[in-house]
Amino acid sequence: MAMVHHVTVFAVSEEEKAGLRNVGIHFSEVTRGPRGECVVFEVAENDPRWQDAAVLLASLQGRDGIPKDNRVQDLLITAPMGELMQRMKERTAALMNLRPGPKWLDRYSGQSTEELIALEGDYRIDSLVQAVEDAIRRKAERNGIHGLTEEERVVLAVEAMEREVNNGGYDQFFVNSSREFAPMIVTALQRIGCKKTAAITQRAIKAISASALTPEAIGEVMAANNEKRQEKLARCDDSYYKSSEPIAERLFSFVKANKAAIEL
Repeated sequence: MAMVHHVTVFAVSEEEKAGLRNVGIHFSEVTRGPRGECVVFEVAENDPRWQDAAVLLASLQGRDGIPKDNRVQDLLITAPMGELMQRMKERTAALMNLRPGPKWLDRYSGQSTEELIALEGDYRIDSLVQAVEDAIRRKAERNGIHGLTEEERVVLAVEAMEREVNNGGYDQFFVNSSREFAPMIVTALQRIGCKKTAAITQRAIKAISASALTPEAIGEVMAANNEKRQEKLARCDDSYYKSSEPIAERLFSFVKANKAAIEL
């Protein structure tokens, strides 16, 4: 199976976007920051479009204070990001169902908030929280992220942070699209009662020294090699892994307490 390029281009101009579109590239994400727009797209290594796109990316020059070498972030992955995430969820479900105790809810299948809450005791809390997240993401795809309530965004932010940090540390949280939640993640953790994790996350945000907590600004910082930053983030990772805060349980309690504002 061909590898897939997960590409982020920072401070992209309208002309550069048009050039990528002209070779058949479709953007999966477009965000705006203080230095212009940032675009994300995926294309397989063996896709004819990649050869043309690679030439265009190699021709990009420094722009808006961002050096040439930092304008493009190209992650080579084994499958599209969405597919990788779904595989990870399915593997987790299979492993969890082998354990004694409550079952793992395989996937969200249209339940209301009340119906998911009613499954407490029969299914693992972390799987119920994941189902709530899946439902909110579907809602965001239909109505846009700005169509969500603040409580719904809290669920997305906390779940994104916990998933990314558990898989690859704070570095992964800031590198992946989860960085969109950086401006609100500390407040979100405080709202669900995870003050220890909020403090650790605040230190991680301070460690990256981004000019602004926007996807573009954070991506620009993370694209540049910085050993001191990585050392600071590694210390935050250690603190996070040693923390005993039950994040999933507290997030589920938050969902129960705010069920009127979380409409699935």
